[in-house]
Amino acid sequence: MRLSAICAFTALLVVVPAGFAPRAEAASEWLYRDLVLPRHDVALDFGFGVGHEPNPDTTGLGLNLELAFGLGRDFELWLRTGFRLDNAGQVTEADRWGRPFDNETYGTFHDRIADPELGLRWSVARASAAELGLELRFYLPIEDQSRFGFLVGLPVRLRTGILRVDTGLYVPIIFVSPTETVVSIPLHLWIQVTRTFWLGPLLGIQIFSQGGSHTGYPVGFGLGSMLTRSIDLRFWFMFPDMNQDAAARHWGTGLALEIRFE
Repeated sequence: MRLSAICAFTALLVVVPAGFAPRAEAASEWLYRDLVLPRHDVALDFGFGVGHEPNPDTTGLGLNLELAFGLGRDFELWLRTGFRLDNAGQVTEADRWGRPFDNETYGTFHDRIADPELGLRWSVARASAAELGLELRFYLPIEDQSRFGFLVGLPVRLRTGILRVDTGLYVPIIFVSPTETVVSIPLHLWIQVTRTFWLGPLLGIQIFSQGGSHTGYPVGFGLGSMLTRSIDLRFWFMFPDMNQDAAARHWGTGLALEIRFE
């Protein structure tokens, strides 16, 4: 099953872009993308993730599927869920690694289909050098033993020259027993190498509180390419928490294709 899933996803990456001809005008570089989609635009994301855990030593596969809508000049709505392709994919929640550049996955358990996530993002203020947003996410509990949760976020983008910093503050609250609360501050540094290619380190701090406290330090690397005006390909490799035992043996990697309809 693993081999067939890999082959199918590889075929998707080859066939789908071939069906879209690039438009004459250039799309915005990654550096200058807004926090939200333009009005009436639709984005469809297909992501393939691989997760690894050392106890037990297992590597699993998962898929992420996401659909986003530009509701107006300043608003974006999205819905996404994940699929675990094998038992190891359930153990590792491998679908989360099919969401390159998004560290903020919470509230899921270990069923074949992950809890859906409904999100709304508002671009509160934007300028050429900076942008501030407000984000709400809701976790819908369809998995066994999962519970309702929500996230409040303040995404921030800072730009200068060929550099962009994606940061902000994200606070998810999951109503398990005891209640799980996280304070997450991502720090993603992007370098626009060419008009269609970017890369950079992915860092952050996550403070988990659930009957105790633990501070996690995600560390990783990402890169992306604008294949055509309407299609992006993204890749990342992450260690989710360098502040844990056998930290280098907990890892995830993923590849995602985003198709935008304008």
